[in-house]
Amino acid sequence: MVKYVIKRILLALLILFGVSVILYLLIRLMPNNYFVDQYTLTRSTAGIPAEQIEAELAELLKAYGLENNSFGGILRGYFMWLGKFLSGDMGMSFKYGRPVQDVIAQYMWLSFGISFVALLLEMVIAIPLGIKCAVNQYGKLDYVATVLCMVGIAFPSFFLGNLFIKWFAVDLGWFETGGLGNGFFDMIWHLILPMSVMVILNIGGLMRYTRTNTLEVLNADYIRTARAKGLSEGKVVYKHVFRNTMIPLVTQLSFTLPTLFGGAMITEQIFALPGIGQIAYKGLLEGDIFLAMGYNMFLAVLTVIGVLLADIMYAVVDPRIKLGS
Repeated sequence: MVKYVIKRILLALLILFGVSVILYLLIRLMPNNYFVDQYTLTRSTAGIPAEQIEAELAELLKAYGLENNSFGGILRGYFMWLGKFLSGDMGMSFKYGRPVQDVIAQYMWLSFGISFVALLLEMVIAIPLGIKCAVNQYGKLDYVATVLCMVGIAFPSFFLGNLFIKWFAVDLGWFETGGLGNGFFDMIWHLILPMSVMVILNIGGLMRYTRTNTLEVLNADYIRTARAKGLSEGKVVYKHVFRNTMIPLVTQLSFTLPTLFGGAMITEQIFALPGIGQIAYKGLLEGDIFLAMGYNMFLAVLTVIGVLLADIMYAVVDPRIKLGS
């Protein structure tokens, strides 16, 4: 196990290096740069000549490794960024005027809270429903749940979010259109709509995944043997089927790590929630280079960790699985 984990960590570092190169190249090729735009506007408003502004910008951009978009300039800027990143410095967010790691640390917890509660609700609803549909395959519940889940999967988040705002906030006046409000209970009330959107959008996939896995387990030889021994259907389902259905589900849930901390960018934007998803979206939209780079690398690291956890958890929940060296 230890040898396997070390090998996977080394492979993960190589993957992260490749991802960082691609991300940095793409972000540097963005058409806008928040620092350049704001600095030029501020200095121009102060009446500074254009030649002086250009000279000052050249020096400042060189200090940040952003002086030009030639191959050599991008390469130099990348290794400057990489050196700081490896030392724990993700750079300065020009838009928010703070270190990128501080911005992420401040805003990711709201996103985590919303996503975590939504995930718990998804599991509580989707897993029992998926098992029930599999046990009663092609029954009325199976057909109804399948249709509703497919409809939920098909809805884009921006469409469903705006639909909920129109129905429950504007027409009925039950909820606010967005924001967090004041006080704990007011905040919870404000978060009901966005969490409902997230649950509805994701519950269908988890339910179908659970149903498929349960059907595979129900057709296994040991389930037929358990029934032949005279065990009740309840014991067969909840003692044998449920336990073995959870094996692939545990590994699947390990992949949710990036979504828990990374925020729901579109949902947060629709409901004006100051989570890391919306903050990163605004930074990316306005060309905040280091924030965009730091946020995407943050997601990349979480994704790699999630994949490693999925492999390890698969061996933990199923003793028959032995991780290779």
